[in-house]
Amino acid sequence: MYLAPVALQVDARIAELGALTGEKLALQVALDSDEPDWSVDLRKDALLRTVGYLIDLHTWSLSWDDRGIRLSHGKHSVVFGLPANFRRYVEGATT
Repeated sequence: MYLAPVALQVDARIAELGALTGEKLALQVALDSDEPDWSVDLRKDALLRTVGYLIDLHTWSLSWDDRGIRLSHGKHSVVFGLPANFRRYVEGATT
């Protein structure tokens, strides 16, 4: 099922991105996702793509949850909390 290695990689990526300033996060998301940031939904999709960028998810998938980012496979899932800069980015505030 690969839960442990995938979860560790996703958690490390969230921590790495969570340490960036708002402007640097917006730039990293633009580079890694190649998605526009014109709306909340587009920013959410772009941020998910950035979190999963270069990680072999082994059929696990990333999605949004009220509490953070959900990593799921079938009936199994785990939710990672969001750094404050993720919330600001999704809301459109990058500074």
